Amino acid sequence: MDTRSQVDKDSIIREVYLRGYEFEQRYDGCAQCVVGAIEDFFPVNNALFKAATSFSGGIASTIEGSCGAFSGGVLILSYFFGRSRDDFADIGMLRRPGPLVRAYWERFVKEYGGYTCRQVQTHLFGRAYRFLDNEEYYQYEEAGGVKDKCPEVVGRSGAWLAEILIDNNVPCFKS
Repeated sequence: MDTRSQVDKDSIIREVYLRGYEFEQRYDGCAQCVVGAIEDFFPVNNALFKAATSFSGGIASTIEGSCGAFSGGVLILSYFFGRSRDDFADIGMLRRPGPLVRAYWERFVKEYGGYTCRQVQTHLFGRAYRFLDNEEYYQYEEAGGVKDKCPEVVGRSGAWLAEILIDNNVPCFKS
């Protein structure tokens, strides 16, 4: 990669990070914020954004499932590298995104101590908050959940995804 390309790549990764961070601060909904940050720079169908709605907060704010930022990332990788309906009979296509998702998962787990919302919260805050309990959600906000903790997770997830997409020659709107 030449110097200009590296500068462009670094710039895009940084812009995706900032967009994801800002979206999570402003709108909440970590899975949609990751998808939205990627959608602003790469060709994503808006239906994927809508489909990401209930992945936030560990699946519908239960905190028991995958972190929404992580789930949004898996949706993005599957969108770009997954099996289409036209390829439904091709079992090999089912496994195509596996190495990329695995690398993303490993990076996520290394950084946040796990991939569930509960594990990520425990890593960030020393405890997990039940989002469906108003008092605990208020405590989460007071601990910086919306201000900087979860926005950082969303921003980093988006940056990691942008890097994967660029490295795998997915066209970007900005360069």
